[in-house]
Formats: sequence, C-alpha cells, structure tokens
Amino acid sequence: MGFSFDRREFGFVAPDPSCATRGSTPRGVVSVAQCLIVKGAEDAVNKSFAFEVSTERDTMYYIADMEKEKEDWINSIRRSIVQRSRSVTKSKVLDYDSRR
Repeated sequence: MGFSFDRREFGFVAPDPSCATRGSTPRGVVSVAQCLIVKGAEDAVNKSFAFEVSTERDTMYYIADMEKEKEDWINSIRRSIVQRSRSVTKSKVLDYDSRR
C-alpha cells in the first residue's frame, strides 16, 4: 500500500489527493494521537479503494490495492485511536472514593 503503520504512527503519501498513487513514497509521519477521522474517500479522490485520515490541521489520502485491504487499514487505525483514547482516559481518571 505504500505506508507503514505500527499502532502509534503511520506515514502519509501525498497532501494532494490527485498526486496519490499506490506506489507513492511516504512523505512524513502521522501520530495516531492526532487522528480525528478515518473513513472511505473514493468520492473525494475519484479513485477506488481510497480512504482519508484527518487531523485537526490536515487530511491525508491513501489508496489500498483492494476493498478488503482498505477496510483493514481503516479498522486498524480506528482501533488504535480507540485504544489510545482509552489509555489517555485511564491515566486521567481520579479515584474519588479514596478521598473519603
């Protein structure tokens, strides 16, 4: 697919969706902590098996080789976002009962 993913970060291919191809070289890294939206983007980029990852500042587009691969990437990134948000929430939870 042209980018790597290790549950904490992944590389983005091209800032302009019209430049994205399956063989594009990653141009940077996105932290899962910055991700807000992950969804299919075939209509946005007019390419099959495309999906987007949006942060507060940017939207990056990716192109998978097949539908299952696209869905696997979307689901993996979403799971990582949820896992990260749970770990952040747990670290900020206060035990109010212990104050008594």
